[in-house]
Amino acid sequence: MTTLKSLLLALALLGALATSLLATSPAAAVTQKGKANGNAATGRQLFAETCGPCHSATSKTTNVGPGLQGLFKGRKMPATNRPVSVAVVKAQIQKGGGGMPAFGSKYTAQQLDDLIAYLRTL
Repeated sequence: MTTLKSLLLALALLGALATSLLATSPAAAVTQKGKANGNAATGRQLFAETCGPCHSATSKTTNVGPGLQGLFKGRKMPATNRPVSVAVVKAQIQKGGGGMPAFGSKYTAQQLDDLIAYLRTL
């Protein structure tokens, strides 16, 4: 009985260690990019109206600004090389940089979440 308890304890500790290592691996950092509680359909409409004239949603080809296809699947922002995350993308939209104008307070917090939700679908 003691051997069984020791084995179970060892397996539990091994599982906890494996989970800890996976959570801090580079692969985990790519998939854990933050959350935004937005509506992708609304974000698509906002993108078409405001972002679409400069950015493509269907390719990575640069128009006026870089194409954003697969934005959240990558590790770096196309023009600035900053890490891709919800916070970084929101800051890029609000503050601009890398040739992009700042949109500051043009969008409400909900509209920013909607844009992020759409960008995550690309």
